[in-house]
Amino acid sequence: MMGSGKTTIGKLLAEELGVDFEDLDTSITRRYKMSISEIFSEHGESFFREAESIALMNSTGIVISCGGGTVLNKNNRRYIKKGLSFFLNVEIDELKKRLKDVSNRPLLDDENLKQSLESLWKKREHLYLQTADHIINVKNKRPKDITKKISGYIK
Repeated sequence: MMGSGKTTIGKLLAEELGVDFEDLDTSITRRYKMSISEIFSEHGESFFREAESIALMNSTGIVISCGGGTVLNKNNRRYIKKGLSFFLNVEIDELKKRLKDVSNRPLLDDENLKQSLESLWKKREHLYLQTADHIINVKNKRPKDITKKISGYIK
């Protein structure tokens, strides 16, 4: 889910393992020289999802931070399953706190943030859970502790 800490944890994990890190959202915004919100606004969600799939398939990162919607595409899920995947599980109320002042998330309704997050969760939960090799509950855990737990599954 957006706001779960994928990029933060991914960077720390890649650093700890001494491997390359790639954030798909960053790769997409660099390629198109537009923010995600601008891509959604000018080209639509379908275009963005296709760009996301292309970025995933062409990624050179060993540790990859996928956008929250990457799992919506069946081929993406198959590709992710070729490696080792982790789902950072964050409670909706915590996501709401993390995202309350963020205005660059096109799928979130700022007026009804919690409702938007719950709706996304209902649509995606089964995809996250079926795609992840490991579910990492991050409640009250520091990024370094989360990274250490994940690296324990890898080493």
